[in-house]
Amino acid sequence: MKHTGHLFRDNSLKVMVLSIIAGYSGHAFTADLGKGNTKEETLVVSAAASQGEEDENTLVAHNAAAVTKSNQPISRTSQSISVVTQAEIATHAARNIPQALRYVSGVTSENSGADTRFDTIIVRGFEADEYLDGLRLPREAWWSRPAWEPFLLSRIEVVKGPSSVLYGQANPGGIVNMVSKMPQATPAGQIYVSSGNHNQFGTGIDTTGALNESQTLLGRIAGTFFDTETQVAHTRYQHYDIAPSFTWQPDAQTSLTLLSQLRKDPDSGFYNQMPTSGTLTHNPFGKISTDTYIGQPGYDKYQREQGSVGYQFRHDFNDIVTFRQNVRYLSSTGRYRMVYPVGIHADAPLVDRATMNIKETMSNFAMDNQAELHLQSGPVQHTLLAGIDRIHTSVRSRSGYGDAGSINYLDPDYNTSVDDTPYTSSTHNTLDQTGFYLQDQMELNNWILSLAGRYDDAKTKNIDLLSDSRTERNDYVTTGRAGLLYHFDNGLAPYISYSTSFVPSSSNDYNGHPFKPTRGKQSEIGLKYDPVGLDALFTVALYNLRETNMATADTDHPGFSIQTGEVRSQGLELEGRINMTPAWTVLGSWNLISQTVRSANDGTQGKHPVGVSRNTGKLWSQYAFNGALDGFSIGGGVRYMGTSYANTSNTLKVPAATVYDARVAYQWRQWQLALNADNIGNKTYIASCNNLGCEYALKRQYVATVSYAW
Repeated sequence: MKHTGHLFRDNSLKVMVLSIIAGYSGHAFTADLGKGNTKEETLVVSAAASQGEEDENTLVAHNAAAVTKSNQPISRTSQSISVVTQAEIATHAARNIPQALRYVSGVTSENSGADTRFDTIIVRGFEADEYLDGLRLPREAWWSRPAWEPFLLSRIEVVKGPSSVLYGQANPGGIVNMVSKMPQATPAGQIYVSSGNHNQFGTGIDTTGALNESQTLLGRIAGTFFDTETQVAHTRYQHYDIAPSFTWQPDAQTSLTLLSQLRKDPDSGFYNQMPTSGTLTHNPFGKISTDTYIGQPGYDKYQREQGSVGYQFRHDFNDIVTFRQNVRYLSSTGRYRMVYPVGIHADAPLVDRATMNIKETMSNFAMDNQAELHLQSGPVQHTLLAGIDRIHTSVRSRSGYGDAGSINYLDPDYNTSVDDTPYTSSTHNTLDQTGFYLQDQMELNNWILSLAGRYDDAKTKNIDLLSDSRTERNDYVTTGRAGLLYHFDNGLAPYISYSTSFVPSSSNDYNGHPFKPTRGKQSEIGLKYDPVGLDALFTVALYNLRETNMATADTDHPGFSIQTGEVRSQGLELEGRINMTPAWTVLGSWNLISQTVRSANDGTQGKHPVGVSRNTGKLWSQYAFNGALDGFSIGGGVRYMGTSYANTSNTLKVPAATVYDARVAYQWRQWQLALNADNIGNKTYIASCNNLGCEYALKRQYVATVSYAW
């Protein structure tokens, strides 16, 4: 990694501002080759300090790439980011992305309870977009949306707040960037077998190393199998994954990594949202049990297949210029046939049901070209990043909906036959987006000023294949980000930032005029602390976030919408990740959020959106013994989810809940036996509700894992 900056003794911000003006007004830039700087003036940070092999050994990450697209110390970036390493994923025995993010501040990831068909991750009150290795995963698809196994990842980086300036369209709450495991020169590997309640079984293998004596060729292959029933009767999940990768590095300046992945989900899950009456509120006929299934066994099926191939190329032309190109092609197919609940009877314990039959095929191409330059303008050091990225997504979908009749939720009878629902809709939707971005990180003494801007050309096309009608829209959008941070020598780093985002819309108003993109705007102030002499990172962030141009009811034309909606999210986030000693680690976070509908025509103005807890608190601690108990380790955690609103009228609330997690492990040489238990008290509680119904949260889950590492 290039050096991250020089610690000059002159602390004058005035000199910094004047030199920036001078540098951009015609004065020559000079390359910073490090000549003439004393050892005390130069700070060098290795990229390996918190990525690659180290991500498998520590829960405290100090570097991240997602905020700036270049590996930087988290304490020197003026935007909130949390990192979950592979070591933390393994510690919590996470089997999907939402479970891996349980202990991250400002994140709600398990609002759907046992329904984990999709990664629905809420950051600062808005659903976050997912990225893999810095390239956007398509959200234009629904039933063919790709899924990733955490075991295949090195880390997960959660960037909080609008991030369109480097990534294009993205919801304002933030993005979740998953980082693939990469080939390593040092031979290593692991294999595990796990088993738990609900007849859970899982296994995986991961091995890497050099393929030739000169270590110019590296390889890695990782794969998993997972199969489990759930707390809901007649339901299960099952998937297979394999991810081979290969790196060619002919010299220290050049590397090319080929990445591929295949996944098959014979059983991708189920929809089982229950009526509010009988779950959250009293029903005179009785409470709906957490294991009740309202679907149709033998008929319901959700299958998904996906595959991807791509590469990451890097070349350092010299100490000044680096070029990177990331490319991926992804294809996915989803087949979904399901009976699902739609309403409850007032005079009997009956739930009405409907059917859906959907086949969806998605293809996606993503490319990101980056040029990074390290320059000097007077006393100011610049890290310039210029890039062009491109996305093309195509989604073909056929769907049909029907009626399945009612069922008694106290005594379900699944003998009633359900007819296949014919396709009544056929669509082909595409998204094409090209973005141009420029970022300049300027450093003078301990000051770091970051400015970034972006221009996007986004085209959406929706074709109704049955009526041969189509709608098209072109959006030309600019977004930006500015941040200022001061890094004290003791590790304290106060900062302030402002950032924007956008998401195109494919809807039209009553007059047929296409909607503008929704826009996100955020102001944030915060403090980061990377203490000297302690392996820890503490962060505090206070933010004010707004999303505008949201669709709301058109009162003059029922059934249509207009773009006058606005939602504001304000909050305070605290997070600490600490290796107190080499044997004792503590993770803690607390989040306070107030989200309000500022403008709407549907009666929700002044109300709070559903499913967003005002307060959440999380704490995890683990300790590894030595001496007579050498090899043993214990861990425990507590998660507090505060109240949230259950409907848009704010007349019902989901009660707060506190659950406890635990882990016990024994390490002997290269072997490890671990037992994880989540919600060890087997608490029954509601994860979230909306106007349509409620989702039960996960009850007690336990899993034993035997692993061998080499």
